[in-house]
Amino acid sequence: MNQSTKSILLWGAVILGIVAMVWGLASLGSGDGSATTTLNNGITDIDHVDGPRDAKVVLVEYSDFQCPACSAMYPIVKQLAEAFPNDLAVIYRHYPLRSIHGNAQLSAQAAEAAARQASFWEMHGVLFNTQSQWSNLQDPTDFFVSLASSIGLDTEQFKTELTSKEVENVVNNSYDEASRMRISGTPTFFLNGESIQNPGSYTAFKALIQSAIDAQ
Repeated sequence: MNQSTKSILLWGAVILGIVAMVWGLASLGSGDGSATTTLNNGITDIDHVDGPRDAKVVLVEYSDFQCPACSAMYPIVKQLAEAFPNDLAVIYRHYPLRSIHGNAQLSAQAAEAAARQASFWEMHGVLFNTQSQWSNLQDPTDFFVSLASSIGLDTEQFKTELTSKEVENVVNNSYDEASRMRISGTPTFFLNGESIQNPGSYTAFKALIQSAIDAQ
């Protein structure tokens, strides 16, 4: 093997290593999240529920507001809730991937602070819709306050609760629960308590929900 061939092989190995590393990091938020267990708890008093609490089908999403794949799924999940207003309950639970998303924790706290003013889903929507504007900010606090103002919240109350221990604990408890369940990425979905692979498209997801409704 001549020197030129050795160099080509060496650089090939380096490139493959880089590709593998990038893929591994990306997969944490790729939408292929899964869990090795089923959900033991149904709808709780602290859950954020879009839809009737006595719905035939319950879809639980563990998600991260800074996760690009979660942002891509946001309009799909919203459409599902609108398509099945009487039969589907959508639950959002926090799983901020802090190791790769520097603003994930605070964005989750922003949603919880908004929930203290009965506006969780409004903040949920604007956080995903503006993700590209705040995800790379060194400190997104002022941006989140501006979002709170845009949806009509009391901004002084919002600022106080954004970093309160109570709000932080809500997010941390959800994160700890997801970690205990060995959820590997976001978004991760459970349909009537069973972990499912992300269908990826509205059409496929709608068919899955319809099948679950028909099975009741």
